[in-house]
Amino acid sequence: MKFIPLSKSESPIEQPILKAEYKSAPKAGEGRMGELHFFYRYFINIKFISYENIKKAYLRIESGESGEFLLKEFYLVLQFSDDTERKLRFEREENVRSVLAYLEGHACKIEIGYKKPSGNPAQ
Repeated sequence: MKFIPLSKSESPIEQPILKAEYKSAPKAGEGRMGELHFFYRYFINIKFISYENIKKAYLRIESGESGEFLLKEFYLVLQFSDDTERKLRFEREENVRSVLAYLEGHACKIEIGYKKPSGNPAQ
C-alpha cells in the first residue's frame, strides 16, 4: 500500500503516520475520512489530501446511454487551495453524499456544493 498526495501542494508525510490514520478512518465506499486527511483508494494506491488544502467539494453526476441502458457515474470533485481540481470516481452516489456530509460537519472552511460561475449571460 502506497500513499500518494492528490495535490502537488500537499506537504510530504511519513507513510506509517498516514497508514495509522487510514486504518482508523470511517469508510464511505472508495473514500475514508481521517482526522486530518481525506483518503481515496484506487486499485492498490491510496491518494490523500489534508482538509486544510481542500477549498471546495461537490458531487458531479455524469450520465449517458449504452444501447438501451442508462449509465450514471458519480464523482467527488475537490478543488484545492492552489485552484486545481480533481475528479474522484465513486461506485455509489450515497458514498459521495456521506463524504460531503462529513466534510460539512468536520471541516468548516470547505465550501460544499457547486455554484455556477457568475458572468454575463450569453446573448
